[in-house]
Amino acid sequence: MPIVRISERGQMVIPQDIRQKLGLQKGSMLFLDFSEPDQTILLRPAGPGAGQSLRGFLKGTNVMELRLRERRREIAKDERRARR
Repeated sequence: MPIVRISERGQMVIPQDIRQKLGLQKGSMLFLDFSEPDQTILLRPAGPGAGQSLRGFLKGTNVMELRLRERRREIAKDERRARR
């Protein structure tokens, strides 16, 4: 299993053999998923045009309010787990 180092700016280099297998090039986009319970990070190729398909989908939405509600749900879930 390859090990990658995180730079001072939060960047990492995906090993060349993995980039080639996935067809990743400069500017390729990846979906990043973080699982809090088991502390894992999953990266998946986003495919061509993924950024364009998401453009503007939150227009007119109070993103901070959505994020605050989501965080409150996460905290409540963590508190329920802690009581078990």
